[in-house]
Amino acid sequence: MNNLACVSTDQVVRSDRLMKWKEFMSDHLGRTPDYIKRLESTFIDPLHNSNFQGRLEYGDLGQLGFCRMTASAHRYSRHLSKAVDSPDTPRMLILQIAGVSHFEQGPHSSALAPDEMLLVDCGQPFSVTSTQGCEHFILLFKGLAGQPPQAGDVHLNGRNGLGRMLMHLISDAYSQYPLLNNHSAELIGNSIAGLLDNVLKNKQEEKQLEHDFRFFKQNRLKAYIERHLADRDLTIERIANVEQCSVRSLHRAFQEELGCSISEYIWQRRLSRCAEDLRSREHAHRSLTDIAFAWGYGSSAHFSRQFKSAFGMSPRLFRDTASDNRMKST
Repeated sequence: MNNLACVSTDQVVRSDRLMKWKEFMSDHLGRTPDYIKRLESTFIDPLHNSNFQGRLEYGDLGQLGFCRMTASAHRYSRHLSKAVDSPDTPRMLILQIAGVSHFEQGPHSSALAPDEMLLVDCGQPFSVTSTQGCEHFILLFKGLAGQPPQAGDVHLNGRNGLGRMLMHLISDAYSQYPLLNNHSAELIGNSIAGLLDNVLKNKQEEKQLEHDFRFFKQNRLKAYIERHLADRDLTIERIANVEQCSVRSLHRAFQEELGCSISEYIWQRRLSRCAEDLRSREHAHRSLTDIAFAWGYGSSAHFSRQFKSAFGMSPRLFRDTASDNRMKST
């Protein structure tokens, strides 16, 4: 049977605690090879002028490094002086048990609350701030199937679905660890790795489905707008009512995709249709006001101002220029 090994700052004099905690983190949590230790630099800053306290319980679940960490309020940061090969930079899965921790890695930042998990790339600099102290389960994966390219951005929910199963499996592995023999520990480690892989794949599929749905919805919105461009009462409220969504979500959908509001999009499309008619030989007999009104404008002055702002010339000059170009081409 197995027992988790334990190290703590309680047995270390206060003046040496931070240095000793760095050693604990590197040796027992990160399992850092010696040549990488020479490249890494870590910093620990106790918060609120407190005396730092930390405790690590660590062991193995087969090829999986397993650790439970508790620490007082602090900020921890780790850097590498140069990039290292991926086989020597495992992924860490951090399961928050208590407290709230703020993680930063590259452009990604995450606030981790209890029952939430984060996958961190040990080959990239990262920092963790726990303003009220923290308690984590931490698992070290080497050769994780389907290595995620942006581990620092993988934030998982352990409150429902497969994420909840994963969280309970990790928690049970800790509470029952003394009862496990080496074979059972390895089986559980493999189960955790396989379930995590499943959770990550489901998350990617959910993102793709969400993207596909939003793409479908945006195109459906555009199609509706295109069909009703000529209606002067084509308002955001009317579109929201038809689509059974809020005005706010409509604005967000267009802002995220096109960088403009839905109102701006509607007027851009109306201007484009007006420009098409002004270029067309078939509509040469129609007045500027007639064309503007046909595409939802209620004021010729408003139309002229918007058209000049968008195309850099008045509607009349635009039509005359298009006519001259047609004459030259013939």
